[in-house]
Amino acid sequence: MTYGGKAPSPTRFVGGWARESEAAYVHHSGARIERRGYPEPYGWYLIPADPTLGATHFPPTPAGCDEAFLAFASDRYGLRDLGA
Repeated sequence: MTYGGKAPSPTRFVGGWARESEAAYVHHSGARIERRGYPEPYGWYLIPADPTLGATHFPPTPAGCDEAFLAFASDRYGLRDLGA
């Protein structure tokens, strides 16, 4: 799904990301940002490389996707260097 004809662009926030699909991005560290739904609430999820850490939910909007990338870039959740 694109927003207004444009897909989110994670590279403007932090390097090391590759787009797998319109709803999934993977970082070289193994962290992921995905748009998900059922059974979880629909939205964007920041998923750390370490499976023992939980995913963080963001709204299912373009701004929510941006928030997930910004959270990773700012290391708000201490995930940026995990698995690197």
